[in-house]
Amino acid sequence: MKKIAIASVAVALILGVKSCGEPYDSAKDTVEEFMEEIQEGEGFEALRYIHPSFRDNLTKDIKLPVQFTELRPSEMLACLLSTMGANIEEVKIKGGELISENTAIIRVKVEDKNEIAKLFDFVLIKDGDNWMIADITPHAIRYPYK
Repeated sequence: MKKIAIASVAVALILGVKSCGEPYDSAKDTVEEFMEEIQEGEGFEALRYIHPSFRDNLTKDIKLPVQFTELRPSEMLACLLSTMGANIEEVKIKGGELISENTAIIRVKVEDKNEIAKLFDFVLIKDGDNWMIADITPHAIRYPYK
């Protein structure tokens, strides 16, 4: 009986420690990893974090010049993501919110090498055990933004 009580307390402590973080932490981790891949010029790796339906919508808007017709649209998107990272100076997670059990919004400030800051809201949905980026919305901001 004493062993059961000790085991119950241990499980409760583990669950208590695990719940100390923000409820959107794993969604935030997905955004951080996505932005790291872009900054490192790893567009193909960054695609792993984008939900397939959002990726398909993004690739519809890509107009391929003749020299790129051999590339699939997702390959072209990966190339664009890779080149975007070259101009990023700093990425900061400004906050987040768990909208539902399977939906989160993470606000991100991105500053480029010209010290121009932009805010983005990343909408993430849970796909199985993983959070995937389902939308990215840019926002106009006033300067200076801290």
